[in-house]
Amino acid sequence: MLRCKICGFPRRYSSVFEWQGDGTILASQRLRMPLMFLEVNEWDFIFNELTSKVGSPVEHILIEAQKNVGKTIYEIARGLYMNIDVKRIPSFLKLQFLAKLLIWSVRNYVAAMGAGSIGLVSYKAGESATLSFINPCLIPMVVGNCLGIYECVEEMPGSSAEYKVEGGTLYVRMSHAEESRVSAERLYLEEPSSGEGKLTFEKCRCGVPERISQSFIWNLEAGEIRNKKTGMREGMVAVQSMNAILRELAHELGEEVLDMLYDSQKQYSRQKLESKKAETANHHSFWNEYLSEMGARGFGYPVSFQTTESSVSVEIKSAYNQILYAAKIAGAVEALTDRNSNITWGENEPSYGKYTISAE
Repeated sequence: MLRCKICGFPRRYSSVFEWQGDGTILASQRLRMPLMFLEVNEWDFIFNELTSKVGSPVEHILIEAQKNVGKTIYEIARGLYMNIDVKRIPSFLKLQFLAKLLIWSVRNYVAAMGAGSIGLVSYKAGESATLSFINPCLIPMVVGNCLGIYECVEEMPGSSAEYKVEGGTLYVRMSHAEESRVSAERLYLEEPSSGEGKLTFEKCRCGVPERISQSFIWNLEAGEIRNKKTGMREGMVAVQSMNAILRELAHELGEEVLDMLYDSQKQYSRQKLESKKAETANHHSFWNEYLSEMGARGFGYPVSFQTTESSVSVEIKSAYNQILYAAKIAGAVEALTDRNSNITWGENEPSYGKYTISAE
């Protein structure tokens, strides 16, 4: 995959990504998909904490909610090859042709998203398929993507997967199932919308904000994105899948699970900021940098943001998820004040949030 000669950002993405003034990143391809850069440790911490609090695994929910993103990736890959009609390819040729072509076409996409290096282990048309991922991360999301692609290739209503990590490699074996364990109506992806906002960036000639291109480094061979400033691993995640995941978690486990996620995200954000106390000394400059960084990552940017020494009032239309975005703000309030906080919601809708967070 070619990269920008100036900043090193993968050209396949810089040519189609749009950093918008409302703090969102929109892929301007035939199938438009909002994306964000998420720290892998952040994802792992939040959902490991949730598993601990719930007392049972939640991976199956994350996997099911991710399938539609995999189906979107499949449609993008198929479009690269003039919308190949899978029905016209005999089953005995799928092993030699379609499976290998599909893996080859999505390999660089998967690697540039930071999800590891994908390979085809085996494929028996109409029976099963096994994929490998060297250097994997965000494993439930990766497995969900695989199942979504597999269901498209095999044109079936449902599938199941067995997966394991051996020697640092993730193996995903997929097979047919009579139907999906979750109805398609529950796992829909929200329609992306273009928003307007006042956030601006200094950009490279390729169109990527310099704060992104100067922070991240890609190792496409390993399928890895690293933050040069923190050394932490990062991944590109579909915004719509995060909302689908939270909807399904609430449906399966009850609305109280959203409070658990809020608390886990707040805890992670507070701990991360408390380790960098010097950067939070000047409240005004801190908030400018904190909000701009979240906007550059695709998390959204407030329409209105008012702050005092011990509270903030936020109005936002573009948050990747209102609950998790608010929790990031709450974690910052607690790090700045060294006190716990409370949130008072005025509005909490998928596309609009309004709330006040105050230190106790």
